[in-house]
Amino acid sequence: MSSSAAFIAMASAATLLSAGAPALAATTGEQGGQQIAAAPALAWGPYFTPAARRAKTLGTITPIGENHETLPSAATLTVSGTVSDLTRGSACGWAVFGIATINAAGTRVAWTHHPVRTCTFRTAKKFSFTYHRVYQVDLKVCSERRASKPSIQCTAGNPAWRTLYTSPH
Repeated sequence: MSSSAAFIAMASAATLLSAGAPALAATTGEQGGQQIAAAPALAWGPYFTPAARRAKTLGTITPIGENHETLPSAATLTVSGTVSDLTRGSACGWAVFGIATINAAGTRVAWTHHPVRTCTFRTAKKFSFTYHRVYQVDLKVCSERRASKPSIQCTAGNPAWRTLYTSPH
């Protein structure tokens, strides 16, 4: 069974099991008559490239609205941090995030890559992005040539991916 098929099976099972899971106690307000639950920001990193320390990234994840009675996902999830290139040559530091989102019906999981790149030696690039209905966030740190998107080697499914966040269920 491929890793994506295993994830989809796991997400489907989590949907069925999460019906009785309580929401987090801290709330930030209401939206559409429902309480929005917020977890504290979760720090992650620093993480480096697998073979050598050629790129570095660290930051925080802030999930908001983890109401698991409907879907096993965060209503809104913000990832912020920095990525640094630690090479003097033509290589760039990449932080590639794998974002698993669940559709509104809770029947389909979609994976999206969100790459962040810097090619400036030892100058950290700040980033922040937000996704909705997020089930899981993975990270892979790479150092490779300057390009508009990371190579297939950087995005391939191998053990270098680290799970930063999985929605509790």
